[in-house]
Amino acid sequence: MAAQTARVMRPYDPAATATPPQILYETMAMGADETTSVPILDYMLATWFAWYQEDGQTPEWPRFRPFDHPQVLPHISLYERIGLRYRCSLVGEEAGRSMPVRMAGKMLDEAMPPENLADATRRMDTALGSGIPNFVEKTMAWQPGHDLRTYRTLQLPFAGREGANARVMVVMNFRSERV
Repeated sequence: MAAQTARVMRPYDPAATATPPQILYETMAMGADETTSVPILDYMLATWFAWYQEDGQTPEWPRFRPFDHPQVLPHISLYERIGLRYRCSLVGEEAGRSMPVRMAGKMLDEAMPPENLADATRRMDTALGSGIPNFVEKTMAWQPGHDLRTYRTLQLPFAGREGANARVMVVMNFRSERV
């Protein structure tokens, strides 16, 4: 009988198993007639475009009244632009459950994993710069073993008002599976 070699188990290392997120689909400038195929995202996209059409420009933050849209609250995160950085001021329960770190109250560049930071910042900068929402579907690679799961986000820009900072509402869906 051949001698068996003892097999050494290595400690779990997420950095060794996680892969960089992959963009599966994106639209950097959503139109009023476009959809995301995710009901909660499509609801907020239609609502945002209704405000855009009424105002004739990017809506200001006070247009969003949380109690008028309770079904959306668990799915959002809200970012305020402060200079060239973003501070996360709110994360809904559903969104927070799937995020890799606690974001609320933190600056994006201090809390977000580096493999996601550049893309998230670019999307928010694009939304605020163009005044138009954008959409992306990506893999959840920050969670080892979830690189085949996807998530979808819709970035909705809101203009600042009377010296207030501009904001981006990110509406998220983490329940999709890549086919």
